[in-house]
Amino acid sequence: MDTLTSRTIQALKAHIIEGQLDKGDKLGSLSELAQKFGVSRTVIREAVSALRSDGVVEARHGVGVFVRDVPRPEDSSGYDTELTLAPLRQLKTSFIDLLELRMAFEVHAAGLAATRRSWAQESNIWNAARQFEASIDDEAALDQLDFVFHRSIAEATNNGAFIEFFSLMSLQILPRPAFSKELNPALITPEYIQNTVREHRAICEAISNGNAEQAREAMRAHLNRSHLRYRGFADGAASPLSNLAESE
Repeated sequence: MDTLTSRTIQALKAHIIEGQLDKGDKLGSLSELAQKFGVSRTVIREAVSALRSDGVVEARHGVGVFVRDVPRPEDSSGYDTELTLAPLRQLKTSFIDLLELRMAFEVHAAGLAATRRSWAQESNIWNAARQFEASIDDEAALDQLDFVFHRSIAEATNNGAFIEFFSLMSLQILPRPAFSKELNPALITPEYIQNTVREHRAICEAISNGNAEQAREAMRAHLNRSHLRYRGFADGAASPLSNLAESE
């Protein structure tokens, strides 16, 4: 089984666990799942077939894919997630410090992706950016689509440690929900989301051009803008983000 299919299988398992889905809950159609996870219908079909064989999901023709049995947390990645995340949770540091760690990691990942990505990986990055842009009015979808965009870049490093660390980091460091207008009305404005679209596009273009330095700078500018705004809110007494690190 190829690596992309294997990663999609683990991502589907993690989605079921992290989304606290129960037996009988609908995951979506094959097309919806392919879009959600930024892969082709062929890949999602192979992943669903494997999970169906394991008894995790069932596919109902013309209806969609449903949870048949919720996997254990350690089954979502091949190791005990709670144990592996323990060092991150024990860090005596602020949420802003964790955001700076994220910047160091993702800036370097963008540079590696520019020089190492395959054609298919480059296509996945662009597809994720376009899906985000096409969904700017769908607040509920933006968090997942932004996650898929950044995950696609991590995968394009073709470095197993980067891919694994991103999977762990995303559970603890990425602010969620990041695009909730209800929770962060002063932060999540139409202008903010449009700027995010433009920044995603700049990152894509730099990676497509194979320009590592430009890719790093585009990612740095993207994360720095959002981090500065989060920092401004986190410094305020009434910050809606003050408990994000604890709630994830």
